[in-house]
Amino acid sequence: GVRAAVHHAMSKGWSMSLYASGRLGDDLYIDGVGQNSVDAALRLSHKSSSGNTLSVVAMLQSGERGLRYGSTDEAFTLTRNRLYNPSWGYQAGEKRNSRVRRDNSPYLMLSYSANLGATTSMTLSAGGGFDSRSYSSLGWYDASTPRPDNYRYMPSYYANPVVAAAVAEEWRTGNEKYTQIDWDELYQRNRYSARGAIYALEDRVAQNMQGEVALRFKSELSPSLSLHYALRARYLSSRTFKRMRDLLGASYHTDIDYFLLDDDTFSHKTDNDVHHPDHRIVEGDKFGYDYALFENNLSAEFGLRYIVGRWALSADAVISGERYYRKGYFEKELYAGSRSYGRSDEVKFSPYALRTTFSYAISPQHHLGLGLLHSATSPESEDIFLNPQYNNRLADNLALQRHSSAEVNYRFSTPAVESSVTAFATIATAERQIFRAYDDLSATYCDVDIKDVETLRYGVEVAARIKLSRNLSADASLAVGRYAYNNNPTVTLYSDIDNSVISSRSRSYISGCRVGGAPQVASTIGLEYMTYRGWAISCSAQMAAMRYVDASVLRRTERVARQASVSEEIYRSFLAQRRLDDVFTLDASVSRWFNIGEHRLSLTLSARNLLGRDDIVYGGYESSRIRHYKSGANHVYMPQDDILSYAYPRTFYGVLSWKF
Repeated sequence: GVRAAVHHAMSKGWSMSLYASGRLGDDLYIDGVGQNSVDAALRLSHKSSSGNTLSVVAMLQSGERGLRYGSTDEAFTLTRNRLYNPSWGYQAGEKRNSRVRRDNSPYLMLSYSANLGATTSMTLSAGGGFDSRSYSSLGWYDASTPRPDNYRYMPSYYANPVVAAAVAEEWRTGNEKYTQIDWDELYQRNRYSARGAIYALEDRVAQNMQGEVALRFKSELSPSLSLHYALRARYLSSRTFKRMRDLLGASYHTDIDYFLLDDDTFSHKTDNDVHHPDHRIVEGDKFGYDYALFENNLSAEFGLRYIVGRWALSADAVISGERYYRKGYFEKELYAGSRSYGRSDEVKFSPYALRTTFSYAISPQHHLGLGLLHSATSPESEDIFLNPQYNNRLADNLALQRHSSAEVNYRFSTPAVESSVTAFATIATAERQIFRAYDDLSATYCDVDIKDVETLRYGVEVAARIKLSRNLSADASLAVGRYAYNNNPTVTLYSDIDNSVISSRSRSYISGCRVGGAPQVASTIGLEYMTYRGWAISCSAQMAAMRYVDASVLRRTERVARQASVSEEIYRSFLAQRRLDDVFTLDASVSRWFNIGEHRLSLTLSARNLLGRDDIVYGGYESSRIRHYKSGANHVYMPQDDILSYAYPRTFYGVLSWKF
């Protein structure tokens, strides 16, 4: 990669800053992963003799990146590769990744600041942009899944030990027709298909248009008291659709709902868009679904800052009005007319946020602070509709989500030591999540509505920087907390075919499960040695403990965990949350710079995970799918394996820079 930045002061009060960077290359550790991207930003600024400032900022991000999927312990063990990536395979002898992210995001912002008299200043800003993002993935239509590590293709799925052993042997020997996507096989099956493409490469596209205008004022009423107040308007539209990227050798694909072909009741309502029945699409066409979500926001902000002696107080309030609605561009036959096509009903919210902070300077070295926050926010737009892909129906009993937090901070500062201790607590209530999932108990695709999720996070953070000598300094930090679900929310399953209720308000036993993605205990310690002759050497150690995979609310419902369990042991397996191993890593870097006249040449070499550990789980999540076995006349259900991804082993970085 390469990046460059330049700042230039021009005549008549104008200045310019320009930044550009590019990255290109394939990952050396994980097959199928790579990046090709360009970023650029331009800022023009003008300051008049009266102190007024005009700024224009333009930015662009564009590129594509090959991604990896997580997998299961079984696949990692069989391949003897913890960085195994099931999303790629060979096509005509060349590696091809099915999972590619593509971005194109231009953005423009203008800002004008001016003084309105001796005590008040004003800033007017306006900006907007267009963000287009797509993720490619394989699609299959009334055909078996092409994902190589699907649980039905793994040795553990087979009850016959001879078959299981044969499948395991193919995995252990690295037969890539089993362990990776067999692109040539998919092309061949399409050639023999009498109904067009049964396998294809789809793009799931999201195109966001956003714009914002804000008018802000600040008034210095006295040396002790200042006020700030603002009006802001924001607009966001997000159009989402599927686009056919590659028919994999077929000449067309028929745009129908293939999940309905075997349905005795609804098999005559398969068109995804009745305006184009049995539409034969080609590469580049939209298909499956096409809709947009719209959000309008108007907010007023007011705040003050008051300083008297050693005390300081700040308080802020934000009151908003928000409006959401959906517009469908496809009329799905299952939800004919306004149930899927055109504009939905509107839903309105009045979110708000209240925040205050107190600080007290005990002495020049000692400071105390207290912060309090309470807010009510709207649900995410995707969590307002039962299935925004092709359904205008709003979810029932929509409400604001509540968040309250408190923080106490102590800071100690001297020329040799900077340190802080912070205690915090945050509770979030009435949170909501809606998503589409396959329900194994009813063998039906469902819209899952999870209501009244509550999480509680609290803990203590300690950080310090100590100057040990003229050349040597040390950094250390420690965070200990508990981040957990605090209640058992209710889950309702609606049939994705007709919105009939499959399971009503089933309680999910998730209370006490830890929130995944963040360690409950984390610490770091580092040393940095810097000379005045152009050398800098640093090393650091990191530790993360009490890490957990993301818990599945769905598999912990009474309906699944209790009713589908034939033994207490199976019941406990549905409720258990996997704790990941604790992690300890070392990093190091060395830098050397040379002053050449007014210029500077710098070289930095660094190594992460210096110990070379390849057994560190980076993250993971529980699958909501369920394994289904038959044992005689009994049906046995078990949770599926967790999906994991592993961190990189020892990795080296080099940076060469020239400043002039």
